[in-house]
Amino acid sequence: MDAQISVRNIPATMAGLMLCLFLSALDNSIVGTAMPKIIADLQGLRHYSLPFTSYLLFSTVVIPIAGKLSDVLGRKVVALWGIGLFMLTSSLCGLAVNMPMLTLFRGLQGACGGVLASSAFIICAELFPPQKRGKYIGMLVAMHGLASMLGPVVGGVVTDYLSWHWIFYINIPVGMLSFLLLKRQLPLIKHPGSSNEVDFNGITLFLLALFPFLLCFAEGGKLLPWTSPVTISLLLFSLLMFIGFIKVERYSKSPLLPVEMLRNGVFRRASFSAAMGYVTLFGIILYVPYLLQIVQHKGATYSGMVMLPMSLAIVAGGMSGGFIASKWMRFRLQAIVNFSISIAGLIPLLVYGQNIPMGMLVLGILLTGLGVGLNFPTMNMAPQAFFPAAQMGVLISSLEFFQIMGGVISTSVLGNLLHVSTMWLIILCMAALACGIVAMSGVNEKEIRNKFAARYKKPAMAQ
Repeated sequence: MDAQISVRNIPATMAGLMLCLFLSALDNSIVGTAMPKIIADLQGLRHYSLPFTSYLLFSTVVIPIAGKLSDVLGRKVVALWGIGLFMLTSSLCGLAVNMPMLTLFRGLQGACGGVLASSAFIICAELFPPQKRGKYIGMLVAMHGLASMLGPVVGGVVTDYLSWHWIFYINIPVGMLSFLLLKRQLPLIKHPGSSNEVDFNGITLFLLALFPFLLCFAEGGKLLPWTSPVTISLLLFSLLMFIGFIKVERYSKSPLLPVEMLRNGVFRRASFSAAMGYVTLFGIILYVPYLLQIVQHKGATYSGMVMLPMSLAIVAGGMSGGFIASKWMRFRLQAIVNFSISIAGLIPLLVYGQNIPMGMLVLGILLTGLGVGLNFPTMNMAPQAFFPAAQMGVLISSLEFFQIMGGVISTSVLGNLLHVSTMWLIILCMAALACGIVAMSGVNEKEIRNKFAARYKKPAMAQ
């Protein structure tokens, strides 16, 4: 049975975790509106997409590594180091004098952002029993929606009234507040059953496999033509490194991705379903600005305002979904209902096509965001019943990693599809949601509830 960890001040601790995750999510979106001025200042039009790509690449590949390190070194140590280094790398981004420097520092900042993203969910799972956990996971999920909503607005205001450098400097006071709250309130969390070994061979092969793969999908069709020898060579190299990674992990004493985790049916189904949610979310984020700005010739500000209801729906869905998951633990039913809501939201977009009335568009993306938001905490919580607290770091970070991978890959595929047929983009998003429903339909809810009950025989709230 896993013992609950005592927390002196739950509101302050959660505030620290929410700020921690907010920082990571905010820097995914805040740079977008500042890029024209950054490009003009640093003379880097040819490298327009690289600051985005570098942050995405590093933040994605670091997530499972950060989760494993938190199992080995302890949750608090990894989280505080992550916040401290995030503030340092944010300062370096603000001091960049050319695009190569900014790209490099954005990559390092992304690596620290990956640490923050994984640490927040891992610590939340440690602090609260299943009957309360979903509510707090939902609060963290809501930070993603809030950051995506505020990022472009804050980026534009700060760039216009101060300078683009300050979109990075504002991370420092927010990060400092998060650091102080967690340093003061968060207990030391290190389990006796945790391995003290770090799988350096596995980590190296994992990085060598993933970096070229993600680079190809992030820059495919832009910086790297899909049929170029460089792209093909990178993908082949990635495949070879991935095969080597699997072989090394099979015999590792402290694997980065434990075999027993990958063999667990609930983990596989939840990871796949979460990834399908991200496919749809990223698809809509691509579709709506394209429809409004390119097809209907509306302004960027107008497009951003239309997207606000979806962001608010994700926030509301994340908080509500976590509460429902904790109270009833009907993970299969929730997944089916949640993704059905999203599919219902996509139907008007498919039926009306590019001539969709604005009211129907807003309603459609609101329902889509609500369903996806409801599903995030559900998928995060379900596999936790099957693994001990000592493995919570690698479990949650792996779930988050596969979820984000769904978004990264789909961004490239759906982005290229936009120029061919917006109808097929919507159809693929609906198909992804249907696949998520099918995957979760095979989950045994009773087994999950029994596992949670056996693991937490005294489900007392952390005090």
